Amino acid sequence: MITLDRELTAGAYGRAPFAVEHGVDRDPRLTLESLVGLAAEHPADLIEHNLGTVPVTLPGGAAPSLALDPEAVLREIADNGSWMVLKNVERDPAYAALLDDLLDRVGAVLPGTEGTGLHREAFVFVSAPGSVTPVHVDPENNLLLQVRGTKAMHVGSFADADVRARELERFYGGAHRNLEQRPVDESTFALEPGDGVYLPPDVPHWVQNGPEVSVSLSITWRTRRSGRDGAVLAMNHRLRRRGVRPTPPGVSRVRDGAKVTAHRVLALPDRLRRGA
Repeated sequence: MITLDRELTAGAYGRAPFAVEHGVDRDPRLTLESLVGLAAEHPADLIEHNLGTVPVTLPGGAAPSLALDPEAVLREIADNGSWMVLKNVERDPAYAALLDDLLDRVGAVLPGTEGTGLHREAFVFVSAPGSVTPVHVDPENNLLLQVRGTKAMHVGSFADADVRARELERFYGGAHRNLEQRPVDESTFALEPGDGVYLPPDVPHWVQNGPEVSVSLSITWRTRRSGRDGAVLAMNHRLRRRGVRPTPPGVSRVRDGAKVTAHRVLALPDRLRRGA
């Protein structure tokens, strides 16, 4: 159902995007009709939709949306110019089984360099012809699998180390995932049904939909390394606001460890409130 080149994966995992192939485009759980049914039952706070007629850079993420329920947005997606994501579809047992099947296959190929795969999640993106997903970053390892229609995935780099630090510290400090600047050194993955692309955490990317309705499945996971780096960046955000110029993740294991511990302590009240 999914094919990764073992040698390519060993060299690029956790560091660089690469293409994959899959057979998910033939899965009946990912037809538009099935997704309309899923949207009708899915928690409202796990569905996001807005108009896809937005610029490539949209800091803050504010975009207009249609005053329609999710099922109506999906039924009319060919003509209404919208973009939608169904988050955490693994809450539904049928999609949980799909996620586990795919990531079990992927896990058999991945090297152990990044640490154990944790926190598996699945997202379904449905977008109207020509819609744009603005440039942003995500905190997870991500396999984006094209199911229906076509899209161009544009990936690149931050302009320099200072821009990278500022943008990632802001994001892990609680701000929106959208970036202020378009990436440099862009390359493009042209995706058709059966194509996919692996993206490491924190890689700037944006998406341009093709001339038809697009359906994509995103399967994601985190690792001990990505979790550690995220905690360090969150603490660096706090430190920079206090006038400190912090060390980036990966430079000092001792400093990284201290920041991870501090982040956990500071986050404990929020975790306790959520568990109350």
